[in-house]
Amino acid sequence: MITLKNVLKLLGIVLFGLLVTVVGLFLMARGDQRVPHTVTTDPTLPQVTIDGVTFHAETFGEPTNPTVVVVHGGPGGDYGYLLHLHALADDYFVVFYDQQGAGLSPRVSAENLTLQSNIDDLHRIVEYYGQGEPVHIIGHSWGAMLAAGYVGQHPDSVAQVVLAEPGALDNAGLARFNGRQASTRDLAYYRHLVPTIFESMHIEAVDSDAHTDYVYGKMSADFVNTAAAGYQCEDRAITPVVPSVPVPPSRFGATAFKTLFGESADLSPIATHADRYKGDVLFMTGACSRFIGAAFQREQMGLFPQAELVMIANAGHEMFSDNPTASLATVRDFFGQ
Repeated sequence: MITLKNVLKLLGIVLFGLLVTVVGLFLMARGDQRVPHTVTTDPTLPQVTIDGVTFHAETFGEPTNPTVVVVHGGPGGDYGYLLHLHALADDYFVVFYDQQGAGLSPRVSAENLTLQSNIDDLHRIVEYYGQGEPVHIIGHSWGAMLAAGYVGQHPDSVAQVVLAEPGALDNAGLARFNGRQASTRDLAYYRHLVPTIFESMHIEAVDSDAHTDYVYGKMSADFVNTAAAGYQCEDRAITPVVPSVPVPPSRFGATAFKTLFGESADLSPIATHADRYKGDVLFMTGACSRFIGAAFQREQMGLFPQAELVMIANAGHEMFSDNPTASLATVRDFFGQ
């Protein structure tokens, strides 16, 4: 006969087991987890303030040379993985910046993170560093989406644009991306998520976004590095090449990602205005990239009057670190046209 005493005893055993599990996970997660400071809490980081907006930013080359603005992916990522492009500094003035709410730039509220606000920020960078002359833009992944939106709104500000595997240029493409990401949330995903959450409890909270940034950063990297996501080379070992210049500490912006790729995100202005840009457009894709690789990019190319596609051998989605030699040569050839 089941009595209240037996029920309470069983409940106590279950609760004790849960407590032991939680404490065990917490202790096992202890390690050297860190989240770097942003320019808000570390004023020694390289930065620039334009129209009252501060960015973590870095430049290479002579300001008198034609300007190249590099736009990183994410949303919420940082420019560190694209620093191989600093090698263009022998002929160009190369500008790297972390977008608002991303990388080591200041964290801002979700209300200040929209496609349009990012386009406006990119225009600040272009106007400030380009000094009134048309610039060259290299955008990767989300950064290529942002660059595509920018050239449609400011076609006269850009001489040439490189779009390296933009994830989507309309709402249908964004839905496709979010669906693919959701499809990877199997048991293995949660086996990674739970210890990651416990790891975040041990980090030094350098600001109020640190814990969430840590969790989203690790899970985003896990998604990109999962073979099922279609970003990496399956049949060969590709070791990313480390840039020959110092790479800033990497930090993900969780709020930027959740907002810019969230349910209310609207990418329709990108496709609507794309044909306003009459300059040359180079689409780049990694030969191993299966999710948003060559076939998908050929569909998106039709938005622009003058677009070409180059496939980078021995590279996945992150072609600038998988095969920087071929990627840089492709960009140089395009800019030299």
